Amino acid sequence: MPIRWQDFSISPASATIYKSCARYQQKTLISFSPIYYSTKELIMDFIEELDNLSNRIADYKDKVKGEQATIDAFVKPFIRALGYDDTNPTEVVPQFTADIGTKQGEKVDLAILKDDKVAMLIECKDWSSDFSRENFSQLFRYFIAVQEARIGVLTNGIQYKFYADLKAPNRMDEDPFFEFDMSEVQPSLVNVLKNFTKDNFDLDNIYSAAGVLKIKQILIEQLKTPTKDFVEFFYNAIKLQMEIQDFTAVVKRAFNEFLDEQREKKTNRSNERLAKFTNLKVTMSDGHIIHHHNGKETYIEVLEKLGLEKVMRVRPNIVSTEQFSLATKGTKRGRFWVRGTNGFSTGDRKAELEKIANLLGVSLLVEQVEKKPKSN
Repeated sequence: MPIRWQDFSISPASATIYKSCARYQQKTLISFSPIYYSTKELIMDFIEELDNLSNRIADYKDKVKGEQATIDAFVKPFIRALGYDDTNPTEVVPQFTADIGTKQGEKVDLAILKDDKVAMLIECKDWSSDFSRENFSQLFRYFIAVQEARIGVLTNGIQYKFYADLKAPNRMDEDPFFEFDMSEVQPSLVNVLKNFTKDNFDLDNIYSAAGVLKIKQILIEQLKTPTKDFVEFFYNAIKLQMEIQDFTAVVKRAFNEFLDEQREKKTNRSNERLAKFTNLKVTMSDGHIIHHHNGKETYIEVLEKLGLEKVMRVRPNIVSTEQFSLATKGTKRGRFWVRGTNGFSTGDRKAELEKIANLLGVSLLVEQVEKKPKSN
């Protein structure tokens, strides 16, 4: 019988064991033990899941016909990526009743439940459809009918528009407060999306993260084309002896110079860290020391010494025979792909090697030391 992630009491948003199930179900019998992940690793795995689904959508959308097929092929995998079990009726309810007034028999495509209460209503359309005013009105009615719902989602399996009742209780706002496009998975937006996952669902965090994103978008727009009100705010605060129409150029220049200065400060801080950059020094159980100028080389050599086949059994999201997604890439070593060479800091690699050594039951001394100078 194939192994399914649903068979384990581990949320797909907080672990990636189900990936190994699919990968190994026809190759070997695996015993699983709880594995705990850092916040950064969870985000990377979440991005990887979304990136894989994005690629799947691009590959198969022309073969997906109709609304129900879109739900099955694209929307349900998205829901699973958020950590919800679409086969569990206490978490995901299809065709959820949303009757209101004289309109009976109203059904919303999917309802996401959290602690036995409706957290999100999801109205789905065919992937090739553009959203219409009627689509919004439909979700608007459902939102009013299901009074405990706080989030309404309109989707065609590619674009996701998230609505709330920020302006008036139980009355869905006209404009979405957050949008996510599966055709272009952006890490900055994933940081907002993670607040919708089963393990992290929190309305305050959702609204706060979305608010920060909106403010950033407004600042970017103002930087490109400052509005009259925006310019007047600074004009009235500074009170320079010049015409306000000329002051627009001053505001744009100030913003650009400020951003350049912040980038320069960031670069200087990075250079300071590089000046005392740390690297890995690993003492194997037999006393052999591995220490290269390039920390990636140290990391990979240690994994090879431990045995990539063995590492793959305990950490399939670090070593795999399949290439990792573009979001996390990986380095090819023989028939294996090794993750952790890109996007991982020295501290991340140290923690990963210690975790792997613990899972394998071997002794390793992993040290973060001052960067070893290149030999001539």
